[in-house]
Amino acid sequence: MNLTIALIGVVGGIIAIVAIEIVFDATWALTQRGWTHKESGRFSNAIADFSRAIHLRPRNKWAIAGKAQLHRLMGHYEAALADFNQALMLDPECPWCLANRGETYRVLGRYEEALVDLNDAIHIAPAFKWAIANRGQVYRQLGYDDEALQDFSHALALAPNCLWCLANRGETYRLLEQYAAALADFDRVIEHNPDYKWAIANRGKTYLQLGHDLEALSDFNRALDLDPNCPWCLVNRGEIYRHIEFYEEALVDFDRAISLQERDANELDPNYVRCLGNRGEVYRQRGQLDRALADFNHALELQPDNDWLQQHRALALQGHGNAENSA
Repeated sequence: MNLTIALIGVVGGIIAIVAIEIVFDATWALTQRGWTHKESGRFSNAIADFSRAIHLRPRNKWAIAGKAQLHRLMGHYEAALADFNQALMLDPECPWCLANRGETYRVLGRYEEALVDLNDAIHIAPAFKWAIANRGQVYRQLGYDDEALQDFSHALALAPNCLWCLANRGETYRLLEQYAAALADFDRVIEHNPDYKWAIANRGKTYLQLGHDLEALSDFNRALDLDPNCPWCLVNRGEIYRHIEFYEEALVDFDRAISLQERDANELDPNYVRCLGNRGEVYRQRGQLDRALADFNHALELQPDNDWLQQHRALALQGHGNAENSA
């Protein structure tokens, strides 16, 4: 009897070990396949694999972290934070998890929390290029351009061919009005990747600030060939058309940019106000003063303290009064 019980115990132990190994192997395979799906852009398949892996092994940090990153990439930021929090409960010193949670906070505009996570990730992994470059983005969005420049340069010292880092350093130089350095970085990015829309458009913005309208127009044309629905590119190209008095072309760009931003409920975006103001100025230059005033009034409802809008609305009102007096 004792021998029978012992045999049952041995067999049960073997079955348990085999079952654990099967579950472990299945979990590992699902997690790996989930990452492969994610890298290939098959997000729904990746979510399914990560979720199944977590169901089989709830403490699977990398499946949880992979699902968290997918949520972030899909714009489901609160779900991403919940998953990153869970992954970090399992491994509080996971630099990848910290950096990605920091990036999620950055996208949500929670910059101080983003800095805490990115600083922690860099403290644990001092050569973590992606975390360093993303901290540079946070610094830039907080207006700490010198600190941002230092981080982007540090990231480039670690990875000289990081085009994303180079483009962001170029944008930081632009904000610091170091235009020659900005152009050098953007040129280098575009040389390596001629279809890098963001670098092309920001080089165009740099040319625009330098007063090189034709070079700027060429870059925004190229950026809009790559992405016809880029509102920021349309606003900038429309502004160039306004400068060179191509008013019909300017109105086409401003109308399309405003339509795209209203469709996406981006009326609070500063570029929306800028677009309204520029369209109002085109209408004023064309003598369509009622339309000009409608745009200036709408823009000022959103940005009441904007001096440029106030000045140009005053000019439209003056013109409107003169027209009524003439009548």
